[in-house]
Amino acid sequence: MNIFNYKNSIKVKRLLKRLKEISPLYDLEIIYPKIRWPDNSIKESLEKLKIMRQHYNISINALDNDLGFQAIFDRSSEADLWIHILDDKKNIIGWSINKEIIIKDQSANYFKITMFHKSLQGQGIYPLLNELRFEIIKADLLFVRTQNPQVYKYFSQLCLSHNFKISPTIKNTNIKMIKLLEDTFDNIDNQSVQRGLFNNAVSNNPIKFDSETSNIWSRMSIENGDCLVIIGYKN
Repeated sequence: MNIFNYKNSIKVKRLLKRLKEISPLYDLEIIYPKIRWPDNSIKESLEKLKIMRQHYNISINALDNDLGFQAIFDRSSEADLWIHILDDKKNIIGWSINKEIIIKDQSANYFKITMFHKSLQGQGIYPLLNELRFEIIKADLLFVRTQNPQVYKYFSQLCLSHNFKISPTIKNTNIKMIKLLEDTFDNIDNQSVQRGLFNNAVSNNPIKFDSETSNIWSRMSIENGDCLVIIGYKN
């Protein structure tokens, strides 16, 4: 991965502007964990572990649910990009992680997790953060897994604004794209749903879907841990 020149990035400036409208001392941190901690020495491991515990604590606040530290640890460990939103004391209050992978000769940007402390939720940060994640990891494919209709809404907007097609839509599911991801996600079906990824709903306060996308969400059982796989593609 190329190191991102964030100093001149319009996407960074827009996100920072919004954060400082919420609080003047809020800030942004971009970390490439595999580059920052290449050796997995004891010192490095302890530093990473300290940050991942903050990831975990924010996830509990964000979801009103405990996914378990191991779930957060595993996902954070394999990521190529961490973006942190920091409060006035430099504590993490929001975070996202992305992974860069190759799928059958195509580069892919996997939007793995985004978590916001409740104080940040509904503040218009998520679409701005997605734009930055897109800018840092250039790819032929974009995808995300979710139980959250707001993720579908804003991830779709991101893809369409950059001339990516989306699957699934209310009218169509691209079977070719699903087949492409079969080796990446176990138990993904022809409706673009990964069955039983979790034991139950991820959040104890799930966001209700709107009527426009109801047929997409009716195909899955959030209570049984199903997740929708949303794919942005060029061809």
